Amino acid sequence: MRELRRFFNPGWILGLLAVGFFAWACFAWLAPWQLGKSDDLDARNDRLAASVEADPAPLSEVVSGPDDFVEREWRLVTSTGSWQPGAEALLRLRSVDGEPVYHVLGVFRTDAGEEFLVNRGHIPVGENSTVPEYPAAPTGTVEITSRVRAAEDGRAEPVPVDGYETVRLVDPTVLGETLGHDVVPAGYLQLSGEQPGSLTPAQIPAIESGPYLSYGLQWLAFGVLAPAALLYFAWSEIRARRRDAEGSGVEVTAGTGPGPGDDDEDRTAADEGTGTGSTDAADAPAARERAMRARYGHRDDAERRRAFRQADRLRS
Repeated sequence: MRELRRFFNPGWILGLLAVGFFAWACFAWLAPWQLGKSDDLDARNDRLAASVEADPAPLSEVVSGPDDFVEREWRLVTSTGSWQPGAEALLRLRSVDGEPVYHVLGVFRTDAGEEFLVNRGHIPVGENSTVPEYPAAPTGTVEITSRVRAAEDGRAEPVPVDGYETVRLVDPTVLGETLGHDVVPAGYLQLSGEQPGSLTPAQIPAIESGPYLSYGLQWLAFGVLAPAALLYFAWSEIRARRRDAEGSGVEVTAGTGPGPGDDDEDRTAADEGTGTGSTDAADAPAARERAMRARYGHRDDAERRRAFRQADRLRS
């Protein structure tokens, strides 16, 4: 109990609080954050796999509400309607194979009267971030095949670039207000290749496992190891203090006297022990010093060993 009471000082209390907070953060925040990202990636992989196997279906059969843009993302859908002339914006700050590109976002009105934001594909960024010329969307009624996409999180205000409104996130609500069209706000469509009005098609992400599961397990391990390390250091400190306390009161028994190889301090310790049989209570600091020296050695001992090694090298 005496050793435990010594730990109730500001340093150990702060260390205990820091370790406790770190362990709580690992279990309550960091690990669930990474494991949640792993679950989201698994769900996206399932949707990608289902979209590859499923045949294109009419848009009205796949998307009937806002949640379908998330739950059925990447599904191929077909729709009939017309492109709205002049209703286009650009998605900036994107790259393909390390090259910066603009994604062209247009408005497509279906025969049912609904308007959807559609990613027509990407074009390369010109010099000084200019917008190069690209083919306009065809006029008249056309049928397109596209993929269902969920709106991106965040709200980015449009920025004019080279006469076009550009955004850094696909937010149908903002783009609809900017272009003057009442588009469906929950998601948008991504045009596949060889379709009326398509440019270079946007890439589809590959199915991958990702590192999030291993990251989550690592945070769980850190949450266990941090308190365990604190307990180990506390136990080591208690043992060290107990040995020091026992060494300060140990009896020094008289021997045969110091040998010829003992140093002056060892002779002094032997002389003090001879005839008395125990260390006097008033000599407790000196006994503690001897105990520390017996445990850790003395600076002069290292100097003597270094001198002996140097003398051996000179003789050889």
